Amino acid sequence: MTQGTRRPPRRRTRLRCADDGGQILLLALGYTLVAFALVAVAVDATAVHLARSQLLDAADAAALDAADAVDAGSVYAGGLGPDVPLSGEAVRSQAETYLSRYEPPSRLEAVGLTGGTGSPDGISAVVELSGRVRLPIAAPVVASFAGGITVTVQSTARARLQP
Repeated sequence: MTQGTRRPPRRRTRLRCADDGGQILLLALGYTLVAFALVAVAVDATAVHLARSQLLDAADAAALDAADAVDAGSVYAGGLGPDVPLSGEAVRSQAETYLSRYEPPSRLEAVGLTGGTGSPDGISAVVELSGRVRLPIAAPVVASFAGGITVTVQSTARARLQP
């Protein structure tokens, strides 16, 4: 090095990083909220599916019970054929009797027969049940917007006579 070309000493500069304090916390909080929302939706959807399955089980049992509600007037007037003759009133009455003894599970409330219950063809018992589902997590939110989730199921049964 020559004397005339001396460089000034280098200044040490600090690299200034942007102040990221707290941004990672907000990102983690956002992801946590999204994860909680997904879990809540999955749990509530599962509860609706289980309630529908339990309501369908009750409709199946009520339809099987109602399929044996023979219409006495038809039997005495025309005899018995290959199927048990039914009337809409007898099916509805038998289904109501079954439901009076039925204790709904904890996730269902307001279980009752709907207008589709009866015997459309005189040999089939059709039972249609409706009930409101109690959601485990989002019940207050759903109730405020939609009044709750109502599930309706239908089951058909027929009693055949053996020759």
